[in-house]
Amino acid sequence: MDEFEIEVVGAASPHKHNGALTRTLKTVGRCARTLLMRPRVLALTGAAAFVMVVGTPHVGWDYECRYSMRPGQPCRSVSYCAYYGMQGRRVVFPEDGESCKLVTFLRIDWRGGSRRSTAD
Repeated sequence: MDEFEIEVVGAASPHKHNGALTRTLKTVGRCARTLLMRPRVLALTGAAAFVMVVGTPHVGWDYECRYSMRPGQPCRSVSYCAYYGMQGRRVVFPEDGESCKLVTFLRIDWRGGSRRSTAD
């Protein structure tokens, strides 16, 4: 019989089994690259993060002064402030001495049923 020499050219090296940390870092890197390469995804992710951290815009509508007002002077301290916005009507009870804002950002009410909240 003839002798043959077999040589493999251009084959990939054997697969190295990476650890869990390396796989996790590669996955995070792929997700970050995908996020940065697609502007719409980046904008939607930024908007979702803003809403979750800062809140949604609300307009002040109703308030009740803690003390009786004198003619010509504004209310310096309120019992409650009622705001209307993307989450519907929200009632906020500010600290003593605070007044209501005309426009404010209120965090998302994750409890859903309760519309009463305190000032952050």
